[in-house]
Amino acid sequence: MDSIRHKIQLLPKGDVHSHLHLSARLDLLKAQYPHLDLPLPQYYDGFMGMMEFINQHIKPFMSSSEKAIALMDLGIRSSIADRVTRLEASVDLNLIRLFGNSIKEFIEAVEGLKQKYVGVIDFRPEIGINKDSSIDLINGLARCCFESGVFYGLDIYGNEKGRDLSGFRQLFLNAKYKNLKTKVHIGEFGGPETIEEAIMHLEPDEIQHGIHAVKSAKTIQMILERGIRLNICPQSNIALGAVADLHTHPIRKLYDAGINLTINTDDLLLFNASLTDQYISLMEQGVFSFNEIDGIRLNSLQ
Repeated sequence: MDSIRHKIQLLPKGDVHSHLHLSARLDLLKAQYPHLDLPLPQYYDGFMGMMEFINQHIKPFMSSSEKAIALMDLGIRSSIADRVTRLEASVDLNLIRLFGNSIKEFIEAVEGLKQKYVGVIDFRPEIGINKDSSIDLINGLARCCFESGVFYGLDIYGNEKGRDLSGFRQLFLNAKYKNLKTKVHIGEFGGPETIEEAIMHLEPDEIQHGIHAVKSAKTIQMILERGIRLNICPQSNIALGAVADLHTHPIRKLYDAGINLTINTDDLLLFNASLTDQYISLMEQGVFSFNEIDGIRLNSLQ
């Protein structure tokens, strides 16, 4: 398996479900900030447990625009270290607070990161928006991002339960008008009905997670008919308790159902599993063969 790991390590990969300010490798972070104390748990107490960890350990560290940029820069460098050649990563619009609430400075910072790595990695930043955000507030900010030409996509995320997504429909329509790829986090904790509602309201190009579609033939059919890709993050799902382990993870059943899917890191800083790590784990546990993993890898680059 060591030779297979080396082979996979050298292969170009796509990570298309990543949150940029949470995507640094722990060893790279500690090398740059040796006094930083970041006690990563193996498991979080669900989504809210993860948010509590972020609020307690990440937000106090990320206390300025300079630190936010440095953390995002480390995320890109971490991808490069794992031979990720295509990185689609959301940049949380809430980070604007660190830029004096200036959308201009926020956009310029993202543009600076893009320019820094031209020719090194195909970095495609997405506008990341929390579902709890005020629609009226974010519409204006998002419009500036859409028109900047800096962003390639839109991704909304946050707590899945009890969220009415219909208010985001116009935002998604505006993104599509500007030819941005649209994504929504759904179906990691919520049932298949939440996925169906998201599809009906938002018509996303891709779904981040979507693993509980496996519970409904109707939901799977909706995904297949619309050609929606699921960008799945197995280690994230396990660490957050959405599934117990790789053996019970529905990724294999979704794959066998013919769904277009990818494997991704989500938050490398929190879950400490690179794409290479996850590819190897899925093969070691007998979930996928090398050829199947290679096909999924190639899919992430398209």
